[in-house]
Amino acid sequence: MKFTISSVLSATSAAVLLALSAVQAATLPTVDPVAAGPSPATMTAIAAHLEKREVTGLNNYNCKLTVAHPRPLILVHATLLTLDSWKDFAPVLIKQGYCVFALTYGKYKQDTFGGLAPIEDSSQEFGNFVDNVLVKLNATQVDIVGHSQGGILARYWIKYQNGAGKVKRHVGISPINHGTTLSSIVTIAKALKLFDPSKPLLDAIAPSFMQMVDTSDFIKKLNAGGDTAEGVIHSNIATRFDEVVTPFETCFQDHPGVTNVLLQNYCLLSLNEHLTMVNSNVVLQFVLNQLDPSKAKTATCFSQLF
Repeated sequence: MKFTISSVLSATSAAVLLALSAVQAATLPTVDPVAAGPSPATMTAIAAHLEKREVTGLNNYNCKLTVAHPRPLILVHATLLTLDSWKDFAPVLIKQGYCVFALTYGKYKQDTFGGLAPIEDSSQEFGNFVDNVLVKLNATQVDIVGHSQGGILARYWIKYQNGAGKVKRHVGISPINHGTTLSSIVTIAKALKLFDPSKPLLDAIAPSFMQMVDTSDFIKKLNAGGDTAEGVIHSNIATRFDEVVTPFETCFQDHPGVTNVLLQNYCLLSLNEHLTMVNSNVVLQFVLNQLDPSKAKTATCFSQLF
């Protein structure tokens, strides 16, 4: 059996649905965090089947910044993924001359998937990684490309931790800027009074899940006083077929200076959903255009970047 990104997403969605349907609205038994999560044997089996490719040149602390690319570039993966999700984008960015770095953040009670820990903790972990890159490359700012949850870590770090002034450009790929209804699963669960009772179970496995719901305290805090950071050039790209961040418009930021685009406006034939956005040449061209507008090329269905 081979595990793919799609199968992992399907399994996760099924787990959420089962949790919401199995919990009684009136009572909830005490949750054992260890028992609630997948067994070590299961996690090891999944890890063994997940395809991993080493990206030559990634996290190269001997990389030299240039006039053309004066800032390190940090890639930040989505929930349930790892730095290996950048296997398509990273080689192109490195070939273009960027000093590219990535981490797997937010592992929680297991050592396979990232993005599961409380987002505040992941944000600080991310920030510590960035600070280390800045010191080693003798730089003062970075550019960031973040996918899904990876598209909000820097925003929280800038706003509430110690990231102010350290980010120049921030590109979001299906970022969860304003939370999600998870294809209306959350809305239905609330209507059936199953949402609140399910929270302890999900928090025992992956605290970040409930934090990304559109009505969560975390999302409210993230966007309090505005959803952009002063001095940061923000841009976002979303897909009409997103089944994770819904409605897809919640990916966008509200400030008039932000570039918000829909993938299908560039290529009507693009069927990419949430996770496969980081496998799209059209999205990659958008990212390159945002990182260096002076060399921008029109992103179309025919974008060829390899």
